[in-house]
Amino acid sequence: MVHRGLDNKKGEDDMKKSAKRIFAGAMAAAMMLSLTACGGGSSTETTAAATTAAAGTETAAPAGDQEKVVKIAYTSDPGSLGTFDEGSSSGRWTVLAYTYENLIYMGGDGEYYGILAKNWAKNEAESTPTNVVWDIELYDYIKDTAGNNITADDVVFSFNECLENGKGNQHTALTGSLVSIEKTGDYTVKLVCNSEAAGEVENMLTQVMIVSEKAYKDSGDCMRTMPVATGPYKVESWVTGSSLTLVKNEDYWQKEDLRVECQEQNVDKIEYYFVTESSQIAIGLETGIYDVATSLNYSNAGRFMEGGESAANFNVEEARDNYIQQMWINRSTESPLNDLKIAQAVLYAIDQQGLINVVMEGHGEPVYCYGSDLNIGFQEKWKTEDYYNYNPEKAKELLKEAGVADGSLKLTILCDTDEVRVKTAQIIQAYLKEVGIDSEVTSFEQALWNTYQTDPTKFDLNISYNSAYGYITRIWNQLNSTRYAEHNMAMVRDDKLDNLLMTAAVSQDAADIDAAKQYMVEEAYHYGLFHKDNYYITNKNKITGAKYSIRSNFLPGASTYVWN
Repeated sequence: MVHRGLDNKKGEDDMKKSAKRIFAGAMAAAMMLSLTACGGGSSTETTAAATTAAAGTETAAPAGDQEKVVKIAYTSDPGSLGTFDEGSSSGRWTVLAYTYENLIYMGGDGEYYGILAKNWAKNEAESTPTNVVWDIELYDYIKDTAGNNITADDVVFSFNECLENGKGNQHTALTGSLVSIEKTGDYTVKLVCNSEAAGEVENMLTQVMIVSEKAYKDSGDCMRTMPVATGPYKVESWVTGSSLTLVKNEDYWQKEDLRVECQEQNVDKIEYYFVTESSQIAIGLETGIYDVATSLNYSNAGRFMEGGESAANFNVEEARDNYIQQMWINRSTESPLNDLKIAQAVLYAIDQQGLINVVMEGHGEPVYCYGSDLNIGFQEKWKTEDYYNYNPEKAKELLKEAGVADGSLKLTILCDTDEVRVKTAQIIQAYLKEVGIDSEVTSFEQALWNTYQTDPTKFDLNISYNSAYGYITRIWNQLNSTRYAEHNMAMVRDDKLDNLLMTAAVSQDAADIDAAKQYMVEEAYHYGLFHKDNYYITNKNKITGAKYSIRSNFLPGASTYVWN
């Protein structure tokens, strides 16, 4: 991820202005008539809390012996602090990454570093193409915040618990691939998987968070409200939907000279505030409630750029987000999109560039597949292929062929409460209306959305997001139904696709990767929407050097401050 400083840009291009005019009325109607604000109480509480705090805040600049604290605004609450629960919001992963730890970690440079693992290597002598063996050695002095020593038994427990009862990306990192994991010594384990797919083992080791079996069972709620883990910070308090505070783990186990960026402790306290609206975050920055924001849109970020009214006290960096905004299509028999012609019509009805112009105010980039040109394995030729390029007449033609009368079809568009995804859903709603498809937008808080997005009765289209780093075949795992109990994220099981995906993942051959890509596009299982341009805003009176993870998340422990 390349960050660059910004000057304030003046004006907007003609196409952006045109798109705003075209969709202003449709978007307003979508917001007023169709948005079901399920679980909206949390965002109201957060906004109210921010407003109250603003009234009593005078300054955020550190001075003298002031408490070494950094205050960060995020748009989404973690939903749960349980390590094996579902959810991948920026708020959840940022908090979990500082409390729990993995065996290894992918740094901002794309390289892997040991965290709990001192060494890890493929056992060439014992491995076969379908029985790949890895030997892992732990540090022998790891302790969690309760003083429990972490051993090979805890690693085996964590992997098995994640495989049996876990959800989300951690779970799918193991399903369909992990054969076994066993203790070979007090601080050594043997991991066996059934595939030599590129990045497969590394994905497991970076996804599964390790806990003490004793602490996990003693917690009574799978650590959903109070983690006991090995990380450099620990949870002090959490007000769901409002704020969460981490404090430095004074007894952190790792030696200072062996720490990597995610283990550093340059600040004593980290306060996260969960605010859904960019305008409220911007006000909070100006009034000193927050020191850091990474989710402002261009309009709200502009006031902090050079020439803006609040530029004097802030640094602003721009970088293309390492996530793509995307849409899952429910191709199951529970949805009218089970009909391929209707599913394809929906995709032809959507203008990618129009979404960027309106949702991101022109500050974003289209994507050309399930994945990104940032991914290993992406092929440049995909940029010039027809990826359901905007064609409303083609959409109408396909609907007619499918026997769909104008106004007779109504779809449900699912999303979480993230401002960008809600707005994206509303603009897609307007595009669908233009070709005669009615729809409603249903928005849910992160935890409920995570549940609903795997339920084929809850949506027809799901506005989502995914990482855009590492092997492209790795992120395609969400379409591999062998990794799920019932269906993939398009709500179907497709043996042909599963075979194409597994072949491409192992061979990494360009022809195999292209074959899998072409098939998933033809079947309209998934549609990549765009990359956001992110604006990273930090208080220069407190933060002297901001650092970011490969997930594009601010790293408070690794950043430097006026007191360092």
